[in-house]
Amino acid sequence: MDALWQDILARPAIYAGAICTLGLMTLIYRENAVYRFFEHVFIGLAAGFSIVVLIKEILDPFLYQPVFKKGEWYWTFVFMFGLLFYFIHSRKYNWLSRLPIGFLMGFSAGQAFQGFANTYLPQLARSFRPLFVTTPDGSWDAAAGINNLIFMIVLVTVMSYFFFSFEQKSRVIRNSAQFGRWVMMVAFGAIFGTTIMARMALLFDRMYFLFSDWLRLVR
Repeated sequence: MDALWQDILARPAIYAGAICTLGLMTLIYRENAVYRFFEHVFIGLAAGFSIVVLIKEILDPFLYQPVFKKGEWYWTFVFMFGLLFYFIHSRKYNWLSRLPIGFLMGFSAGQAFQGFANTYLPQLARSFRPLFVTTPDGSWDAAAGINNLIFMIVLVTVMSYFFFSFEQKSRVIRNSAQFGRWVMMVAFGAIFGTTIMARMALLFDRMYFLFSDWLRLVR
């Protein structure tokens, strides 16, 4: 028993991590008070960590350092503008909170549109692929041509599945839409499998922590 307490005192962070891991894993059995307790502990630690990150990564480099160290006093107006958010708790002056909210929503909408354009417009341009691809010596690259043909077939059939503006009476359109549906199901299955593998990777990491760092059974 004395050896156990000496080990706990020598490695308190390891034992704390092991207890938290086992407490969260009790959810495998069912929802219980132990799991909820460690869930709240995790949420509290995350909230505290976010406050520290806010101070170190935002307030200090973008407010304290420019204003008090570099003399860039105009940053105080940005800080005061951000304080208008707190007027949302006032019944009389809550309209002031709409100013930064509207500004932030407009700025976020502009960033979202820019991200959409930078992400999807190049993909639309790359969707038009040539079926006749030549190698550097001028001969036909059969592998690249077949790959582009398969890509175009998949693209057209998947798009035909989303033709909801009219009734799909044509047998060709119905079969194309059905094939596109099966292709999407395969893609969704692959995405689901990737998600499961990510969860398994997290589980393996925790199990390795328990058996290696805590119990020292694996080296």
